[in-house]
Amino acid sequence: MKLTKLLFFSIYFIAQFLVFAQEPPTLEPKIETAYNFVEKKELWSTCNSLFTDMTIWNNYDEDERNKLTSKCEALGYSEACEDMWSIICGDDWTDEGYNINHLDDPTTFCKVSSTLNPQNGNYYGYASISDLSYATAWVEGIKGYGIGEYIEFKFPAKHPRITTIKIANGYIKDKTTWKNNSRARQLKVYVNNTEFAILNLKDVYAEQVFEIPTIGFEITYRDYNDDGTSWYKYKDENGNTFKSYNKEIELGDTIRFEILSVYPGDKYDDTAITEIYFDGLDVY
Repeated sequence: MKLTKLLFFSIYFIAQFLVFAQEPPTLEPKIETAYNFVEKKELWSTCNSLFTDMTIWNNYDEDERNKLTSKCEALGYSEACEDMWSIICGDDWTDEGYNINHLDDPTTFCKVSSTLNPQNGNYYGYASISDLSYATAWVEGIKGYGIGEYIEFKFPAKHPRITTIKIANGYIKDKTTWKNNSRARQLKVYVNNTEFAILNLKDVYAEQVFEIPTIGFEITYRDYNDDGTSWYKYKDENGNTFKSYNKEIELGDTIRFEILSVYPGDKYDDTAITEIYFDGLDVY
């Protein structure tokens, strides 16, 4: 009898160990500078006038111009930006920006499990979390806090390697809206339907940056078959090279973010995420 119990508990603990051993890593973010869109709006207007109207530019002496130029650069102002809400401007590239610009149909890049119905002219669907703008946000559309709801990005084959995930958590267009709506507390990340990581988000009014194991492979060589189809030679993180003849790797990578828990909003259950975007290697 004792031997049977011992065997039972041994099997139980081994099984538990295997379960926990397969748990994805939990990652903590680096917190960027806090958002201040009120101050940004005032300075953005000054910067825009300064660089688009020479009569205003000439009103300042060289020292004043240099000081204002430094402030505008620190603000992220660029004439290439659509407006002050733009996350990526001009020649600034991210993997997300790369893929949006290389898709025939941008709607295939991002999808969401549910969406809050439009209100007061605001749209909360998939486009709002992948438009590289701080002015819009995805808001899940089910009753309660949206536990289990998700956002999914489909990266095409041969995409740049991804090493960083950046998240503007909550509805951040202003501090009151951010507090009123719920924010994600934990997100589980899946890569190609396999658990990849759990992101521990902080309840802060600032960008959160997660360094992750590399997603994707370095392309080292390209050649063509007799029938005109191409094949690529890739290199993995260990420096090993391998060929691909349009097999599984040519399908690209799907990255899904599932809501595990939230920070409740002061006024609404709805959970909002303003933007998820990516950075990495092979982006010029």
